[in-house]
Amino acid sequence: MSIRIRLTIAYSALLVVILLIFGGIVASVLHWVLLDSIDRTLDRTVDEVIENIEGPRVDLTFPEMRPALNFVLPDLDIFRASNVFVQVWNTNNQLSSSSTNLGNYREPLDAAALTATQATRRDVVINGTPLRVLTRPVIIAGRILGRIQAAVTLTTVEEAQSRVVLVMLAAGIVALITSLFLGEALLARALRPIEVIAETASQIATGDDLSRRIPYDGPPDELGQLTQTFNDTLERLEQLFQAQRRFVADVSHELRTPLTVIQAGVDLIRRYGLDEDSLAAIDSESKRMVRLVGDLLLLARADAGELPLLKQELELDTLLLEVFERARVLSKDGPTVKLGRFEPVRIEGDPDRLKQLLLNLISNALKYTPPEGQITLALWPEGSEAVITVSDTGGGIPEEDLPHIFDRFYRVDEARDRKQGGAGLGLAIARWIAEAHGGQISAESQRGVGTTFIIRLPLAMSMRDTLPAVSLRRVRQNNGGQKTPVS
Repeated sequence: MSIRIRLTIAYSALLVVILLIFGGIVASVLHWVLLDSIDRTLDRTVDEVIENIEGPRVDLTFPEMRPALNFVLPDLDIFRASNVFVQVWNTNNQLSSSSTNLGNYREPLDAAALTATQATRRDVVINGTPLRVLTRPVIIAGRILGRIQAAVTLTTVEEAQSRVVLVMLAAGIVALITSLFLGEALLARALRPIEVIAETASQIATGDDLSRRIPYDGPPDELGQLTQTFNDTLERLEQLFQAQRRFVADVSHELRTPLTVIQAGVDLIRRYGLDEDSLAAIDSESKRMVRLVGDLLLLARADAGELPLLKQELELDTLLLEVFERARVLSKDGPTVKLGRFEPVRIEGDPDRLKQLLLNLISNALKYTPPEGQITLALWPEGSEAVITVSDTGGGIPEEDLPHIFDRFYRVDEARDRKQGGAGLGLAIARWIAEAHGGQISAESQRGVGTTFIIRLPLAMSMRDTLPAVSLRRVRQNNGGQKTPVS
């Protein structure tokens, strides 16, 4: 049974329950109103009868001289409608008088109430006719001298209740049938987006087409939000799936070249014996594969959250100076490496990973900067962040490539980068390290001028409010004695 049918049945059952409760309340209120009207009619009738009773005036000082009191009733039909029946009984339970609409009926309207000492109301049935009977004693000088019984038939009340029940029953049946058909139609329209989602998911599962989206032009209600969330999920899955396909293709492509070179070198050695060139090629490609696999393993562990950072408060300027010394060694026969703006900064981070981040950027700059060029490292605090820049005077990066340079295996100049042994993972690793420290990395570049990588990392809490002065001595000492302008 579908959810639409279950909801329709549930709503219809709830409607039936509400109608039954409402019908019961209406019938009860109607019964109470009609009985109250009958009771007021009986009270007024008895009051009028008592006011118009005629009887002998006797001296009640001597009770033994009191004669029997005889009631003389007027024409009762002038007091109430003809459907009110009235009887007057004396203290001997003898009928003194009755209304003309009772005809020859001589029995009490309510025999059980003839001994009552106060007004009573009872529902009785006489000859199959239901009656509402009011019995009230007539009290004179503190003594009961007789009783008056007035009655009205309850047939009208029962007919009214029966008609109300029939009307409510008919209305309930009509409402139930209407709710079944109307509820089915409304739920079918309301749940259509869910059916579309299910159909789309089924088509994606069978056809592997993650580019499909669910069309929705309704209001931004819960179903609209569900549709938007599902479309966003599909878009995210499509991006991940495409990234995975590119990743697998790039890894296969990267591994194929060194494996081909190694296989060719092995074939040459088998055919012609040991060859230094072949061994050198095998050694170079093997090391390249080791670096590639190591970088892939690092990124895989980072994605899985299995590469924790050993954060500690450290002097970032000291760490940057160590990287600076390492960079000067690496660029011995290449471009000049120098320090630009340089100020002491403390942050909380993993020193090994931060060194890896900076060396990746410097290695990347060394690849694309000519020997006559220069690479500049800078560091300073800015607000609540530490800013590190690595600038070079290389050829620059095309504007259309800047948004993608931190993607895995992305290379601006594939032929030159592959020749230099790069796999396009260094900048991806650099971005992960920066983001893992709560920071960010970006790049600015201009063709023919150079490229600047900008790293922003949160300052240590102890440095957020007070920033120490610049140590010019250490800067000049590590910059080979050359004065470097510091702002």
